[in-house]
Amino acid sequence: MRLSELAERLGLPFRGDGETLLSGISSLDEVSAGEVTYVADASRLETAKARGATALIIPRRLEPAVGLEGCNLLLAPDAKLAFARAITIFHDRPYRARGVSADLSAGKGTRLGEECSIHPRVTIGEDCEIGDRVTLHPGVVIGDRVRIGEETVIYPNVSIYDGTVIGARCRLHSGTVIGADGFSFTPDEHGRQVKLPQVGRVVIEDDVEIGANCCVDRAGFGETRLRRGSKFDNLIQIGHNVEIGEDTVVAALAGFSGGTKVGRHCIIAGQIGTNQHIEIGDRVIITARTGVTKSVESGKMIGGMMAAMDYQQWRRSHVLYTRLPEMFERLRKLEKRLNSAE
Repeated sequence: MRLSELAERLGLPFRGDGETLLSGISSLDEVSAGEVTYVADASRLETAKARGATALIIPRRLEPAVGLEGCNLLLAPDAKLAFARAITIFHDRPYRARGVSADLSAGKGTRLGEECSIHPRVTIGEDCEIGDRVTLHPGVVIGDRVRIGEETVIYPNVSIYDGTVIGARCRLHSGTVIGADGFSFTPDEHGRQVKLPQVGRVVIEDDVEIGANCCVDRAGFGETRLRRGSKFDNLIQIGHNVEIGEDTVVAALAGFSGGTKVGRHCIIAGQIGTNQHIEIGDRVIITARTGVTKSVESGKMIGGMMAAMDYQQWRRSHVLYTRLPEMFERLRKLEKRLNSAE
């Protein structure tokens, strides 16, 4: 592909020789001659040149930088976004339906759309609707009354329970479970745990991606809902009746207790946990390993974690931490006595 052609497809201006041929695209650390990569800031320009990249996608503000004279450049408002789109251009392959495997097990009343790719060892329950150009990889198990939108891809060994609704162009990676029972029990007169039946469902809107080995629980009543464009890393637990807003991204090992509501365009780092029935507003940023115990207003950035330290020092610090209420009360009394003396 010529540099000028890539620029046209990306809708970006370029500098340099438009006839330059580009053989591929790579990360900055692995790029070689003939390939294009991106540079986010001036500190990495020398690395890019040393690696021998044939073309660079750079932020427009870097164009005057010293040392870029004679380089092949694509000038982008957001270099990383342009890089993502360029990867798609180089690596995207036209969809070709592989058809429906002869060993598909499908229940009564189930309807398959056109041009589907159904691999061997797939099981679909009764009264399901599978959209056009859906791909189901080996080992996918789908319960009864499930609806899946067009062009969704479900990778091997995903389990989807009864009544689940999945939108168009979603991606569900291997080992994920959608629609298992929410965790809800109450003790009886003898202290034995009695299960509260979970009779709701899971709704996943369009363009959602869920990583490997995630769990999305069905609602007790009503819905657990993942809204359009939300993205989830691997190993995430989403409890019953949780709602995650549009275009929110969640990193690995996060856990959302039942009834948590999360707004739009949030950035949620790894290993966070939430209390049940709290609300997190729009555009909230939560840093890694934060325990979110109460609701958070829109636009806030919150965090809180104990950094690693020497074990003996941590033990001594923890002893002091447990005595903080007592120390605070003593301090309050001392302040009171000092104020009285004055």
